Amino acid sequence: MAVGSNGRTANQTSVQEFIFLGFANHPELQIFLFLVFLIIYVVALMGNLLILLVIIVDRHLHTPMYFLLGNLSFIDMCYMSGTVPQMLANFLRESKTISYSGCMAQLFALISCVGSECILLAAMAYDRYVAICHPLLYMVMMNRKVCLQMVAASWTGGFLNSLVHTLLTSALSFCGPNEILHFMCDVPPLLELSCTDTTLNNTVLHTASVFIGISPCLFIVISYIFIAFAILRIRSSEGRRKAY
Repeated sequence: MAVGSNGRTANQTSVQEFIFLGFANHPELQIFLFLVFLIIYVVALMGNLLILLVIIVDRHLHTPMYFLLGNLSFIDMCYMSGTVPQMLANFLRESKTISYSGCMAQLFALISCVGSECILLAAMAYDRYVAICHPLLYMVMMNRKVCLQMVAASWTGGFLNSLVHTLLTSALSFCGPNEILHFMCDVPPLLELSCTDTTLNNTVLHTASVFIGISPCLFIVISYIFIAFAILRIRSSEGRRKAY
């Protein structure tokens, strides 16, 4: 027997599956919750798919802003499809479980999409900053090559961030209990279940939160502050309307 960093005593039995406890306290609401989340999922999925198809079909929308928006819609579809179907299935099952390998796969998909979306949102803020603050240079600064590089950077950043977290999490030992206080696999609840030292995992998690989460948010806020000042400097109401 061994004792992990969280003080839990480990035995020699490794966890083969995890049990989700999210929404499990209200069994009488399972069908209702299933219908609610199913409707939300279908509407959100079809809405993002419609946005993507319209951008692809309409040549007038083949601009940097809509190119980035289309990629954002695709990421949202991937994010939802990687987590919601499992949650919907668990609403209809008495045993709300997921296999160890399935949990790691869901974890990888979740972190990849979240990281990619954060970086892409920062890229979209930069696009609006250039369009409003440097309109004459917009087509030069936001040419096709730059747009492709932005999208590639967002996917690469999200993928690498997810790969690191997934590998570090899969290297941990899970000796029981195997109950996740969530409705999907995520890093923090899994670290709580580990019976081995999670210092490195927590350090990487906090570091990634700064670079992948907080930094893009600050960049977005700063970009829109510059945009707001640029709009306020426009004297004519027609010019302000075009800026919006």
